[in-house]
Amino acid sequence: METTFNLENAPTTQLEKAVVCSLLLEQQNLPDVIGWLTPEMFLNADIGFIYSALLAQYQRGERPDYITTEAEMRRMDAGRCERISGVNLLADGIVLVRHNGNMHRYAEEVKRLYTLRMIEKTLQESGAKAASPESDPAVLLREVEEKLLKIEEECQVSPPLRKVSELLGEALEIHQARVKGEQDEEVVMTGLYGLDAIFGGLQGGELYVLGGRPGDGKTAVALQMAIGAVMRGKEVIVFSLEMSNLQMMNRILTGHSEVDEGSLRLSNLTEKDFGEMEGLRKRWKNLPLYMDYTPGNSAANIRAQVLLHSKRCKCNLVVIDYLHLLDGKAARGETPDQVIGRNVLALKKLALEAGCAVLVLSQMNRQIESRSDKNFRPHLSDLRDSGVIEQAADGVFFIYRPDRHGITHDPDTNEKLEGACDLIVCKNRNGSTGRARLRHNGTFTRFADGEGDSTFFS
Repeated sequence: METTFNLENAPTTQLEKAVVCSLLLEQQNLPDVIGWLTPEMFLNADIGFIYSALLAQYQRGERPDYITTEAEMRRMDAGRCERISGVNLLADGIVLVRHNGNMHRYAEEVKRLYTLRMIEKTLQESGAKAASPESDPAVLLREVEEKLLKIEEECQVSPPLRKVSELLGEALEIHQARVKGEQDEEVVMTGLYGLDAIFGGLQGGELYVLGGRPGDGKTAVALQMAIGAVMRGKEVIVFSLEMSNLQMMNRILTGHSEVDEGSLRLSNLTEKDFGEMEGLRKRWKNLPLYMDYTPGNSAANIRAQVLLHSKRCKCNLVVIDYLHLLDGKAARGETPDQVIGRNVLALKKLALEAGCAVLVLSQMNRQIESRSDKNFRPHLSDLRDSGVIEQAADGVFFIYRPDRHGITHDPDTNEKLEGACDLIVCKNRNGSTGRARLRHNGTFTRFADGEGDSTFFS
């Protein structure tokens, strides 16, 4: 039997009463809505109060009914319960609901109307700010984006639980495609073959941390990984918090054209150099590589930009240079380590939300320079503020340049180490750790896999 009112034309208060009455009729429906319908979403705050009393009982493992719910309301706020006449507020709603079969539709409609109210409120507030001549359009746009994304996140309905057989089927299809050599949309190959072999490519939904000391070449390695991914058909966004767009472009020009780094830095360029740079610009005209230089950028703003870009086109890899420059205003009593941890968790969440790989650069502790073993090989604990980073990251790897420490030959192979650069993988959630050896050019702007490619160890 259907309800005695039309869902599309029902007043909001009647819809909200229908939801709570349906839940009181059949308490087993509470798990269907408890994860995504909150008391704040009710336009009528008193009905939301009754709903919160239902939730409080359910969370204690009790079975709510009319009597226990009114008792819970008195316990929570006796004065308010008296003022609204307890569950009698629902009296006319109980008459309308003949059975609970439409409960989920009622709840979805309540949430939909709440979402519209929140959008309307945000746009009204932003409209008032936009009417002020003193407002900064760029700041206002970012603010609107962040607020709308927050509404979208809050108002999403959690996906239903899925059977393991269904998930196994999807995994099987992915592995069959890989065996056939078909490109996996979720995997980003960087062109650094030794590193790709260890990680199996950078995986969508995962967070990777690249650590190094100042001058080791973190930015250069990350840029080459980004360009390598783009050359293999992936979309990449690079967020720089340290180098300006011009500085980043200079790195790219000296690494991927025949222009000498010294000539570019001193503006001692020839017609041939300009021809080389123009040729690179034309070849990369349609390259899906995007750059952003915003000093003091925040994890929240990066999230907004990435999710907005993902709605227009796919984003496969996000590179952030670097973690300790991310803006993070400490809350009362919050330590710098906790701020870093909050940013790291936000970036991991971004990887999952956008379905992309996130590569963030990080500084290392200075204590590595006073280590007694004198080969200065990095360990996980060498990351600055390493605790949360180690836990949240799916992969952690370091740049290690032995020749910077006076080590000129590999003690195992006697290989010359001048110009050698090792990428040492110290954490790989989905595989083994290992070392990928690279060689860099004289200006340290481009890398190639070294002889012997990579060595693996457990």
